[in-house]
Amino acid sequence: MKKLVKPKIKQTIPSKLEEVLKEEEWYQKSFEKEDYPSSLVEVSEWNECIFKNISFEIANLKEIGVMDTIFEHCDFSNGNFENQAFYRVEFHSCKFVGTEFLKVNFYDCLFEDCNLEYSNLADCKTKTCEFTDCRFQESRFHSNQFSVTEWNHCDFSNLELIETSMEKQDVSTCNLTGLRADSNYLKGMIIAREQAMDLISLFEIEIRS
Repeated sequence: MKKLVKPKIKQTIPSKLEEVLKEEEWYQKSFEKEDYPSSLVEVSEWNECIFKNISFEIANLKEIGVMDTIFEHCDFSNGNFENQAFYRVEFHSCKFVGTEFLKVNFYDCLFEDCNLEYSNLADCKTKTCEFTDCRFQESRFHSNQFSVTEWNHCDFSNLELIETSMEKQDVSTCNLTGLRADSNYLKGMIIAREQAMDLISLFEIEIRS
């Protein structure tokens, strides 16, 4: 697989969210242990930033471009991402429970030890991305496009796949228990031998003992 390009961050200046609400671009800033404001934020781009222990819960994060940025231990639960592009972005131990992703594009992005349970990803595109030790239980992929995407030890139990092709996607280290999908969209997906029993029900095959 093509190697991920890591975020290019030269330096950051410690900042407070309340001090930058009216700025159109947040550039080379770092934030720590704050709640993202519920008031209107005029920023349209985050570039070379670091966010640590920031709560974005229930935040509306539509149409913000994110580039060369790192998020650590941030909570995006029940947030709303729409029409966004992420370039060279890393998420470490972040929470996305019940988060809505609509028409979001990810390029050279890393998700590591992230909780995406009950999240809804629709019309999203990922290119040269990596998901490692992430949890997608009871989540939904709808009309997504995965290109050069790596899945390592992710939990897809009870994940719903709708009109999303998994061709050439290697999920051989992932938990596929209860996966819900049209079998036609699983053609070309790469699995381990022991995962076959988890998928057998999707092909309407009866096994007699």
